[in-house]
Amino acid sequence: MAATIRPSTLADLETHVGHRVAMFRDMAYGDEVGLARMEPEFRALLRSWLTTGEVRGWIAEEADTVLGGAMLELKEALPSPLTPQRVRGYLFNVYVAKEARGQGLARALTEAALDGARSLGLEMVELHASKDAEALYRGMGFEPTPEFRLILSQDFKKPGQWTDRR
Repeated sequence: MAATIRPSTLADLETHVGHRVAMFRDMAYGDEVGLARMEPEFRALLRSWLTTGEVRGWIAEEADTVLGGAMLELKEALPSPLTPQRVRGYLFNVYVAKEARGQGLARALTEAALDGARSLGLEMVELHASKDAEALYRGMGFEPTPEFRLILSQDFKKPGQWTDRR
């Protein structure tokens, strides 16, 4: 039996929270203290977003076992010459369980989110990719952008994912 992809609901909240924690843990992005600080904040924000529809999600499952998920935020943005739209899609939390990787689920979840964005009439979707996922997203037509980030916190530890990205 092949995995199916369905829209997620508020009942999938804890699944998406678990995916976020696992995703950052797999990427060695931050430490356990940072994950513990992030988790309740993300849960509260995602509950609000799923309730209001500001975020749409998708779940990949097979025989009632969740294999992965993806989320699309309808993100307010400044109009630009690229698009006058004040809402862009922001793809995040694309996660596939280790035992299900290599079967095309990340691509299928991303396509489901992109179909959702197209159905809403969005002209642009953005994301932040792990190094491991860059080839997937480039293969789907995503292009790197000249984004930079300045961290103002003195306690911040730069993730290894940020090195060698240009």
